[in-house]
Amino acid sequence: MKNSLIILAAMLALPFAALRAQTEDEQETVEFQPNDQYSISARKISASEYYARKNESEHLRHKPYKVITDSQEAQKRLGRKIKLIEVQEWENIKYFDTEITFKDGTKRRVDRTFAIGFRAYFPELNILLYEGEALGDYMIDLNDSRSIDMHTTGNPYNHAVSPDKQLRINGYYIGGASEGSEYWLEKWNPKKKQYEFVRDFEGDVFYLSRNWFWTSNSTALFQYLWEEYEDVGYYEMEIIIND
Repeated sequence: MKNSLIILAAMLALPFAALRAQTEDEQETVEFQPNDQYSISARKISASEYYARKNESEHLRHKPYKVITDSQEAQKRLGRKIKLIEVQEWENIKYFDTEITFKDGTKRRVDRTFAIGFRAYFPELNILLYEGEALGDYMIDLNDSRSIDMHTTGNPYNHAVSPDKQLRINGYYIGGASEGSEYWLEKWNPKKKQYEFVRDFEGDVFYLSRNWFWTSNSTALFQYLWEEYEDVGYYEMEIIIND
């Protein structure tokens, strides 16, 4: 007996060249079982269906996080949690490292320039977002000094939370030659009051996905993009919990 929960899903790990070589019929439905707990089913949909359902499900989406994008305002809000340490001056431009004090009191020096590399601070989540190497995302969760790991934090701009808030799609952008995004599934832990990692999404379809949103507690849609944001496909994903 299966309880449908849902969410993402995916076009599995087919090489992009092979994916494009397939016919439209061959791409219509994909099913795979990522682990013993979740079975995932994905189907290709039309652009018109994607946008129509996006409009219809607007009321299911949660309010966006409050975000501060001005570095001076964020530094004022964070107070002693952020300290700039000058490391170099070149052609009258000063460069700084950032000493961060986490919620548990641990101090850590981060080789990122707060005044220049800073992109956003999310006070509700207590997460800092920087511009990392090759213009990729670099996140710091101030709640946990052990969590300087993009895989546990993710970019809040990429969060897509299910209507009942039990599941969350998380991810971050990777710049440079490996341009794309990593996405994964998280589940809410009511005891710890936080989302916890469940599993990665693998394959080109996920790596090149954008614009995730939920249409129910068991279904999520996304857009698959390729070179210079050319539209390639639209997908609906469903997750079923295996009893």
